[in-house]
Amino acid sequence: MRILVVDPVTTREWVEEDLAYLRRVAGPETELSVETLPKGPLSIETHHDVAYAAPEILELVKAHAPEVDAIVINCFADPVVEAAREVTDKVVVGPAEAAMSIALHLGHKFSVISVLPNTASWVELQALKLGVERRLASAIGIEIPVLELERSPERTVEAIVSAAERAISRDGAEVIVLGCTGMAALAQAVRERLAVPVVEPAAAALKLAELLVSLGLRHRRGGTYLPPSPEKLIGY
Repeated sequence: MRILVVDPVTTREWVEEDLAYLRRVAGPETELSVETLPKGPLSIETHHDVAYAAPEILELVKAHAPEVDAIVINCFADPVVEAAREVTDKVVVGPAEAAMSIALHLGHKFSVISVLPNTASWVELQALKLGVERRLASAIGIEIPVLELERSPERTVEAIVSAAERAISRDGAEVIVLGCTGMAALAQAVRERLAVPVVEPAAAALKLAELLVSLGLRHRRGGTYLPPSPEKLIGY
């Protein structure tokens, strides 16, 4: 089984770290590759970032889809996951969709601990789109940008744990979902501090991709995921 992980940013310093982490999570028969964007944002924290990343993500998907069985777009914003499903019939998974789906099996309500405060509203909209808004206890931003998450790991872990404890005691969360794939390296430290399950979205997306491939399941291109008409695009 071959899975492509698209880091939908231009920051290459995460490639080896992501590959090493996901190899520990992947099944023994899974071959992984990680690709970043040739141009676009260093991180994704705004709708503006997503807009500039989108065309480059789709080009990577189109270029590599024939070589792989599944594609993970490795950002909790799930950027252009739906559009990617229109350009390939291979399995395409987004971390937010995967992590929230898994959280439903672990408790009645879950909270998402994300990066900047603006991303909390993103999470609420994602939950609404997935139809799980009644199971979302809360979404909390810890006010640490993506590019700074690992620069002071102890500070980041403390911020995540503090927000998670608030979500558990105040909002009734029974599961915590980390709301940024850049938190992957810190997930175990967070788990050790909390008494509830903690879902790390990059691992969730990878394992869901493996499951779908192993079951022979993929989306249908047509209906919701209508194949695009290239002749409609001018200058691409």
